[in-house]
Amino acid sequence: MPFAKIENDIVVFKTYKNNSSLTQIPDNVCCGMIKNLDGSFSSPPVSSEEVMNRLREKRNKLLIQTDWRMVSDYPGTNQTEWQTYRQSLRDITTQTPSLDADGNLTGITWPTPPND
Repeated sequence: MPFAKIENDIVVFKTYKNNSSLTQIPDNVCCGMIKNLDGSFSSPPVSSEEVMNRLREKRNKLLIQTDWRMVSDYPGTNQTEWQTYRQSLRDITTQTPSLDADGNLTGITWPTPPND
């Protein structure tokens, strides 16, 4: 069973070594989690700005993976389809994302990349 140092109801340190100055916690508790009044633990609330940052981060990775298709000597015959896909990725921020309990983006319809 793990133990934690809790300051201002926030887990700041977690260890598996017993120490009388630490509080015993469930195994699934991580640093940064909040200790609730009932003794349970929960993740801190995520701001809408953080959700959008995560969305942009994922979107940017997908754009980077397709940059090479936009060079003038790209040999594919479907460059227009890739341009449309990339524009759809840029427009993804007009949707309203949220995070599930595991921190994964939800509420987003990701465009499907064209076939090669």
